[in-house]
Amino acid sequence: MSKHGSSILFLIILISSTMGSEVAVSNSVNFEIKQIKNGNELDFQPSIIEETYTIQAFESFGNQEEFWTANLQTNEWFLVRATLLAVGENCYIYMDNRTIVSMGQSQAIERCEILSSEFDRVVYPKNYELMGNPNGTLGDIDGDPHITVFLVEGVGSYYLQHNELTGYPYSNSREMVFVSSEMQLINTIAVMCHETNHLFLFNYDLDEAVFLIEGLAEFSMYYAGYMSNSSFMQGGMTLNVTMSAYYFSINPSVSMFYFDKNYYSYSSYGVSYIFWFYIAEKYGIQIIKDLISIDELDGPEGIEYVLSNHGYNISFNEVFLDFITACAIDQTGIYGDLYGFLNADYQISTKTVYNLPSVASDIEHRYYCVDIKEIHEVPDEFSIEIETPASPCSLGVVIIIHDENGWNVTQTILTGDSSSKRLFCTGNNIEEVFLVTSIIKEGTPNAPLIWMSSPINTLDFSFLEGHVNPTIAETSSLFLSLLPILLIMVICERKRKLRSN
Repeated sequence: MSKHGSSILFLIILISSTMGSEVAVSNSVNFEIKQIKNGNELDFQPSIIEETYTIQAFESFGNQEEFWTANLQTNEWFLVRATLLAVGENCYIYMDNRTIVSMGQSQAIERCEILSSEFDRVVYPKNYELMGNPNGTLGDIDGDPHITVFLVEGVGSYYLQHNELTGYPYSNSREMVFVSSEMQLINTIAVMCHETNHLFLFNYDLDEAVFLIEGLAEFSMYYAGYMSNSSFMQGGMTLNVTMSAYYFSINPSVSMFYFDKNYYSYSSYGVSYIFWFYIAEKYGIQIIKDLISIDELDGPEGIEYVLSNHGYNISFNEVFLDFITACAIDQTGIYGDLYGFLNADYQISTKTVYNLPSVASDIEHRYYCVDIKEIHEVPDEFSIEIETPASPCSLGVVIIIHDENGWNVTQTILTGDSSSKRLFCTGNNIEEVFLVTSIIKEGTPNAPLIWMSSPINTLDFSFLEGHVNPTIAETSSLFLSLLPILLIMVICERKRKLRSN
């Protein structure tokens, strides 16, 4: 069955911190609003677009509509009445009537005019440039090229694919995104860009890996220039680092593939974003653009296919190990800049190991997570004993040694069989060592197309001075595994002697 024949309803969500649990109700207040323009609230001075349209607007300022809206926490649907407060070249900006009442008419119109201007000036053209025409392969469900941005309170921000598909209940039968009306203006703009990116993507591909969907939506905010604008820098954010990527840097144990519906899911947004940031830096933005047009191949399989078409003979796992190495050390100028970020200053937090020998027990590893141990006071010869997960999982391992000769990076994939593997390491006047591990799948992995909890493994690690030889038990096990081969060799030798006699 083709993907376009799927009957599954996909919900693509970015939930703001202001989401409430109460069910909203339709607001029947009718407004008579006079249109005004009053400057702006942002340091970056967004332009106000005059009302001269080359694209015909089917709806006009002051129009009121009732939109089916969802509380995605409770799966409840309800109608919310809204008023059109700004008409742009490519957008209608509707605001929840309750928000207009609480915000005040003048401020509400001013807010919507700014958002309309920003949508036409930045959000729409940059997403168009990155993703292609928003009509994609689905076409335009309502025949109106304008995208509706609905500023609504109490339900967070999201994109619902079914609004553009026929035969679904609660469909508004228009291209639209829902954006929380309860955020600061700069957050509203960034989220509007994120959700609009979902709309563009799903007009080409009705199902995709979650890490690609959310990572590209976060990447669109960077591509639009917001992550290099000081007005958008908050908290721990630095140049070209989203807030979600900052969260990932301090909570790196999340899975890049599995998005859990809990607090740490925001970190999964971050690792997905910084992964696509890495892809764009190392392999070019065209890789992402080509990937969008591939409907048949999802996630890692599609990435391998596009990279191969561009002449790169590299697996997804090799790209992933390179990526997590960059997250560990962020060093440019080595290995062709493969292990550093050129346009961001970015490293994720590490777990420190002191004074060998040392043991780390029951370390949680999610599927395609990043675990980094920074080892101090290391002799020039040391050993690492690593427990592998059970089959069919494997363990991606990166050992990074920084000594008087510079940086040395060794990557390997250990087949999972729940046994321990011992790795011998050597350097010259070692300054620092990083051990980077992640549970992965040998071969091309599959990434979930829906939100779900990641499987978790607990692994043990030992760090030992010197090149420690196997224990007696390990030696006995090795001898037993080789015993059949030795017996065959003895039998062959006896036969050889009999023939020579």
